[in-house]
Amino acid sequence: MRIRLRLPGRGRVRLPIAAILVGGFGTLMLLAVASVLALGLTSATQNTYTLLGDKASLILANVEVRVRHQLDPAANAARFLAGLVERGELDPTDHQRLFDTVRGTLAGIPDVTGVGFVRADLTGTRATRVDGSLRTESIDLRTVKDLQPEWRNGPDRVTPVWLDPIWSKEFGTSLLILLQPVRRDGRYLGQVAIGVSLHDLSRFLSAYYVEQGINAFVLYDNEHVLAHSTLGARKFDFSGRSNGPPLPRIDQMDDPALAALWSKGRTFEVEAHRIEGRVVSVAGEEHLMLLRRMSGYGQQDWLVGVTFRESEVNQELKRLDVTAATGIGILLISVGAALFVGRRISRQIARLSDAADRIRAFEFRAVPDIPDSRVRELARAATAFNSMVAGLRWFETYVPKALVLRLMHRSGQSMTLLSEERAVTVMFTDIRGFSALAEHMGAAETAALLNAHFTQLADCIEAEGGTVDKFIGDAIMAFWGAPDEQADHAARALRAGRAIARAIAADNRRRTGAGLPPIRVRIGMHSGMAVVGNIGSASRINYTMVGDTVNVAARVEELASRIQGDDEVIVLASGTTAHSAGDAVPMTCIGHRALRGRNGTCEIWRVATDEAVTPPDAPAA
Repeated sequence: MRIRLRLPGRGRVRLPIAAILVGGFGTLMLLAVASVLALGLTSATQNTYTLLGDKASLILANVEVRVRHQLDPAANAARFLAGLVERGELDPTDHQRLFDTVRGTLAGIPDVTGVGFVRADLTGTRATRVDGSLRTESIDLRTVKDLQPEWRNGPDRVTPVWLDPIWSKEFGTSLLILLQPVRRDGRYLGQVAIGVSLHDLSRFLSAYYVEQGINAFVLYDNEHVLAHSTLGARKFDFSGRSNGPPLPRIDQMDDPALAALWSKGRTFEVEAHRIEGRVVSVAGEEHLMLLRRMSGYGQQDWLVGVTFRESEVNQELKRLDVTAATGIGILLISVGAALFVGRRISRQIARLSDAADRIRAFEFRAVPDIPDSRVRELARAATAFNSMVAGLRWFETYVPKALVLRLMHRSGQSMTLLSEERAVTVMFTDIRGFSALAEHMGAAETAALLNAHFTQLADCIEAEGGTVDKFIGDAIMAFWGAPDEQADHAARALRAGRAIARAIAADNRRRTGAGLPPIRVRIGMHSGMAVVGNIGSASRINYTMVGDTVNVAARVEELASRIQGDDEVIVLASGTTAHSAGDAVPMTCIGHRALRGRNGTCEIWRVATDEAVTPPDAPAA
């Protein structure tokens, strides 16, 4: 967690917000909008193409994302299957399990046509999707003619490779195949093969055309089409083609603009978006075609493209003319309104600023309510701000305010709250017999008792510069020595323990006079090194400490229950705390005692209080 405080700069000229809004903002609006309108009128065409380029960039990016979402599941499935084999979770020689695995993998990825595993000897297993049903079978590629070399050179590769499109007579479509080599302990075992139908690539472009009215396409090279919005409803047979990829040419599509893509016409580039543009004429109507290269699925880049009629661009130009004419009138009105509204807004913002200064100082109770405003956003801001302040007033009852302030101001302008090891003293307190005491009390009465008790103890702890870390049922955990270094942290803790004993004794006199049973409290503390800092989950953290020092302090408090006797309060400290504190408070060593869950013994000292009498030594545990 990083808390950064930025103090106001010194020597910097600051203007009142009223002057900025009334004078500066109005003048700036006049100059800026007038300049934009003038530039827009003189460069309307260029601006329109730029705006169209932005729109086209988003459309092209959307098409590219859709293509990748169609193909990337194949790559993910290949990595999944390869990982099973590489980790030894799937034996490629176990034919039945291999059948089940490839079939299950194909069932989970509907955009994929086939999944298979080809062993090093070019035999293997595949699962295919034919007419909506899954079919699993063994394959043998050893005798296949014209087998692409990537099938055989798998041992020489370490990364997956997309093959050039191939024609599948079985599926009646062209396929893109991904080969993922598989090795275990450096030994080549085979390849995972994933096939994707190019017919499916066109189906989603056809749906995109229906939904958005945008004619999109993907070219394998300058002459052949991988996917097109009209290709999903057409069938081609490339079983007899010997030259070129098994893909339709651009002149075979029902798209005259695409067929004229590389004909003579105007060309341009939108470098900011890596877009190539061409303007072609078809039947006397001009079309704007935008292209972007896409890589990652083979040795050559693909071309993703969209087509617009230029009449759509002209509509933008006409709208720009209308906008320019009305913009001048609106500009004059806006400047006048800025002079009037500026002063109204500035007063409300000034109130928010003053209140924010009080919040920065954690003076939540002193923050005045922000009045309502006729400006909707300012009214919402005032309502939200007032609600926030109300919440912060509640919040400060749950968070140690003094701790937060010390953390924020610990190192001035910036501070990184990293966990660190610090010398600290940890205290645990507990009410003896609280369960029996609360058994005869109602919920509200129990809460009132605990609130009053915790308030007493917290006042004593904070008076000595300590921090209440948490309330645990009827117990308190507190510490000294963090976040600020306190050389006398042990003495502070002992003095706080003695103050708590006096406060409890005084409160018990009042309770006894009111006919109520006394509160019996035991306190244990220990000093040592602990890890201090932000500890918790990603959604909620506490500034607290962990370590053996905390555990020992809890065990010392637990030990107090065995030797408290009839005393109202017992305050025990480890020898480490007693020796560190010196003569801070009167204390008596009661010997070495065993602590639950720990080997050996620990020297224990008892703090003398005005109300406590040191009992005879109890037998060592």
